[in-house]
Amino acid sequence: MLNKLIAVASLSLVVKCASVPRSDAGTQKYATWLNFGEDLLDGHDGLTPHPTQPFLYGQPLYPITVDGNGREQFEGHLSYYEGRYWLHAATWGCGKVWVYAAPPPNSSYPIVTPQAPGDYGEDGNCGVKTFSSPDMTNWTLENFYQPESANVTKPLVRYSAATGQYVMFMGGPATSFYVTTGPSPAGPWADPPSLLQGEHLSHDFDIAQDANGTHYIVSDIFEGIDLTPTGVLAVPVWPIWVQELAPNLTSTVGTNSTVQLVRTAAQLLNNTDGGSQGLSLEAIGFFYNEDFDMWYIIAGKTCQNCDGYIYYLYSKNGPFGPYEDGGYISGDGCGGQNKGVMQLPSVGGSSFYAGNLLYRTSATDLVYNASIWHADNSQAIASANYYPFKYSSDGLLLPLECEASFQLPLAPNITETPSPPKQYQPDCRIRNWQNITVTFDHPKNVTEMEFPVFQRTDNLGPTSNAGYKMDGPLEVTFNFANGSSWTQAWLASNISWTPQKVHVDLDGASVSSIVMGTNATNGCYGTLVEENEGGSTYCGKNLVTGVVDSTPKAQLYVYKY
Repeated sequence: MLNKLIAVASLSLVVKCASVPRSDAGTQKYATWLNFGEDLLDGHDGLTPHPTQPFLYGQPLYPITVDGNGREQFEGHLSYYEGRYWLHAATWGCGKVWVYAAPPPNSSYPIVTPQAPGDYGEDGNCGVKTFSSPDMTNWTLENFYQPESANVTKPLVRYSAATGQYVMFMGGPATSFYVTTGPSPAGPWADPPSLLQGEHLSHDFDIAQDANGTHYIVSDIFEGIDLTPTGVLAVPVWPIWVQELAPNLTSTVGTNSTVQLVRTAAQLLNNTDGGSQGLSLEAIGFFYNEDFDMWYIIAGKTCQNCDGYIYYLYSKNGPFGPYEDGGYISGDGCGGQNKGVMQLPSVGGSSFYAGNLLYRTSATDLVYNASIWHADNSQAIASANYYPFKYSSDGLLLPLECEASFQLPLAPNITETPSPPKQYQPDCRIRNWQNITVTFDHPKNVTEMEFPVFQRTDNLGPTSNAGYKMDGPLEVTFNFANGSSWTQAWLASNISWTPQKVHVDLDGASVSSIVMGTNATNGCYGTLVEENEGGSTYCGKNLVTGVVDSTPKAQLYVYKY
């Protein structure tokens, strides 16, 4: 019924897209942004989703940087400063795992499971990576922030004109958010971070800016547990607050006139005082669109690492409201969960994009009422998608279109259109009973070789994973044209959970095939594939049954031969 209501509503509205330039249209350049792609492996990727949460809009991708490593954009936030695009993202590459606190019927608010110690600071904290791009297509790693005493997530960067410093906001402890400052969008960031000073600050947040440069923060803070929507599983409930930030952006102003409770949890759940029945909203976003002089709060269904509806409120009376219910703009979250709003410049003004966390799922995930309640504990190879907001003639949001790709209008200083990016797809089939073989049509002379690999231990259910690293090495065997072979092995402790390059010196040897295998028993090793351009075949082989999965559309992605 929800999808039908959305479809009917969209037919009755006149579309106006803020992302379409209003002037100088002939000078506008565009980048191609990829959210989904074709399944190059025809389902043979070792990452089969749970049947209740299939990929409805295309195959999830994993982008790369200009140096051939995976671009970690899960929990990623886009911005534009100093003539460049910036992506700040929390990385899960150290083996971070997020589990449900307890299985039903004794469910409670989820906690982070204890992590194996590492060289990344506090246990379980992998840190924040900063990437930059001149054209929203070619990205470079600029900074890796790993504070020693804070578990940081959900990074977002804003500029304080009052101090001349950039401020990075991050998810923090139960009573606030972390903030750290630096001289550029790439830092270097102060360590340790501080706590954002003020009240009503916890859980999810986003920051919007008005036409005068004043910043406002929206947050959904934990109020309690509600059992009504499910009858069994505990559902956290979150009232929504909006507050003005001080000019230095490291505290709220904190006066009666600069703090507003937008919705109580009761209003959202029980339809009191104009609220909406049965809503438990989190994963919040916030923006101001000067075209319509309207403020928007975007939020997703409360759940743990899963897809769900996206709902919005809007105000025509400033950031503190009152806010009216705009309704649903997606019934399934485009296959993911709402995650903030991105504001980027174009020739005609600002464009706004819905951030979206595209979670990985598997057969062992927690299901309730025929839908995922808690997805995989590790989201290291998950990604984030972005969808352009579109509007009716009076500024109301239209349903998201969940585009597999779209043309993103670039900043006015960009005078050339970048080439469209290639699609890269994870393949995690290297197990003790299965290997991957690359066979060259003609032996290939190789001096050195670099290609990304990753590890992923098995998801055992909502409360545990099969360890924090694989229990055996990754072994890559090079078969040479003269009939000899040589094997290079990497310990699990030297392999990231996100695609990162390994290097092999082969001294100009003539390689006829490459076989990737392992004796590990608790998960899979993986790599990335791209569209086959000819010259090799790529397949997986079940070592028990002898069955070969032929994947003619794919080839191994190699950064350097």
